[in-house]
Amino acid sequence: MEAEISEIFESIQGEGILVGVRQLFIRFRRCNLSCSYCDTKTSLECFDQINNRILKNPISKEYVQRLIERSTVHSVSLTGGEPLLYADFIRQLKSPVPLYLESNMTLPDAARKVKRCVHYVAGDFKLSAAINNWGEIKEKTIETFKVLKNTRKRMTFAKIVVPEKFSFDEVLWISEQIGDYVCSIVLQPVFGAKNLKELMELQKRIEHDVRVVPQVHKYLGVM
Repeated sequence: MEAEISEIFESIQGEGILVGVRQLFIRFRRCNLSCSYCDTKTSLECFDQINNRILKNPISKEYVQRLIERSTVHSVSLTGGEPLLYADFIRQLKSPVPLYLESNMTLPDAARKVKRCVHYVAGDFKLSAAINNWGEIKEKTIETFKVLKNTRKRMTFAKIVVPEKFSFDEVLWISEQIGDYVCSIVLQPVFGAKNLKELMELQKRIEHDVRVVPQVHKYLGVM
């Protein structure tokens, strides 16, 4: 079993409700979306920062497994790109620490393959301004949140990246659609945006646990 991976490194989680915990990051290559604010850089090769070496893709499950077993972290972040493109690879991993899935939540069939092995889900819900074909994407996103819903064994929260200009009604609609499937909703301003007042007003209007959390790792200058 192999997967295309752009980099492997240890750092702190900089987004969502687990900000600050130390994680082993497995950043998968390729994504099925093309969001307007995407700032993820991917390489054709894999940079393993743990061992300071460059590897040719694809990377074997055994290689990733060894890194996971040797790491002493809170959890393993499966990020991207879109990790659910590699659902078969992910469900073969055996980890002594929790698996933390960071996903755009648009691949419900792939989500069904990993729902029993991931312990945390940081799921995006894209706004219409960020992506084409939003009408189709939003239905798949709702379905994926339902598949990977918050349970006693899995903590699932939603992350909504909010630009400076956005529709209050759209975010409120989203929160209503997925409120039963998540423990919390994170409003994440696009890095550098100056709309805290609007975000706090939106936070007050959403009938759920809502947190305003920026990309902390960018302020700290870490990956």
